[in-house]
Amino acid sequence: MSYDPQKPDKQPKKEPPVVTAETITMDKCIADFCLKGGSGLIIGSVFTLFFTRPQTYPIWLGMGFGMGVAYDCCQARWNQQ
Repeated sequence: MSYDPQKPDKQPKKEPPVVTAETITMDKCIADFCLKGGSGLIIGSVFTLFFTRPQTYPIWLGMGFGMGVAYDCCQARWNQQ
């Protein structure tokens, strides 16, 4: 087989994935859960470090509040659609 520079390669063209409003909303919700849950985790960790050394409940409480706020935002986004 020889290479012919005149012929283009016959590879099937891939169509770009369809991005709907639903997938964008889902992506934003996942990002919210990660960011707000992580923020709550960090705030709870700092609170534990400086105020309640042996207990870990502020860490879980902060993460719970962050994820609860993220859930509320996601629910509002889904209801707007």
